[in-house]
Amino acid sequence: MTDRSNPPYRSGYVALLGKPNVGKSTLLNYIVGQKVSIVSNKPQTTRRRVVGISTTPTYQIAFIDTPGIHEPHTQLAKSMIEQARMSMGDANVIVFVADGSHHPGELDREVSKLLKRESTIPVVLCMNKMDLLKAEDVQRNLDAYRELLQMTDDDFMLTTATRGYNVDRLLEIIVSKLPEQAPLYPDDEFTDQSSRFLAAELIREQILIASRQEIPHAVAVMIDEWEEEGDLNRISASILVEKVSQRAILIGKQGQFLKKIGTEARLEIEKFTGKRAYLQLHVRVSEDWRMSPRILHELEYSD
Repeated sequence: MTDRSNPPYRSGYVALLGKPNVGKSTLLNYIVGQKVSIVSNKPQTTRRRVVGISTTPTYQIAFIDTPGIHEPHTQLAKSMIEQARMSMGDANVIVFVADGSHHPGELDREVSKLLKRESTIPVVLCMNKMDLLKAEDVQRNLDAYRELLQMTDDDFMLTTATRGYNVDRLLEIIVSKLPEQAPLYPDDEFTDQSSRFLAAELIREQILIASRQEIPHAVAVMIDEWEEEGDLNRISASILVEKVSQRAILIGKQGQFLKKIGTEARLEIEKFTGKRAYLQLHVRVSEDWRMSPRILHELEYSD
């Protein structure tokens, strides 16, 4: 058990909010110490709220990684935005994660509008990707984001989540704003996700990394079967696409593209579960699945 003989102990929920592709999931994975939210360079990689838990002798933070705020055009996108909005209401602290190498854009302004509706919750500014920020733009960009959030204090930090730069200092600011209370989760928990959901996400992650053009937004993964045989997990999964042409791309010539995805995903699943895995993948066409409330529910993308 963790020694908590020196109060006060602090714990709480912290929502990570921002537009797509600013590094929210990378930041979460770095702090938790293992992958709980998949990462790619494709926008809108995160499709539902994901809780990643960091526990130390002095605090426990349940981070809520949220889908990036964007203009919704499908039922899936609307569900993603709703999950981000609802996560704010559960939070003790909100961290606005921004791409600090750029001036605030329209989507950043949309995020700030959401934050103003939850004005009673403390907000911390995380200007990520500072390794890409030119020295002459530091003050200009910082001033612009602080003005956007109407910040009058120094609750901000410039970070590079991929390298963990200044993340410890960001954590100090966050912890100072958490309530003094007992931990919310057992010491050994690090996520609220089921093994089945995370395995499906790890498969999708490999598709996002390997594919281009329209595939990333049109693909989803569903675990059909999961059988445990000692130290072996037998997993069968379906990859959903919206068009026959997309199915052909994912399978590839003589099935080589699908085989590559399966090999990489199997390694990630084994790393997560600590067991060997036998993974079977099938690609099937489900037209307009992003508009189907039933399929979104089956995929655990909506309630």
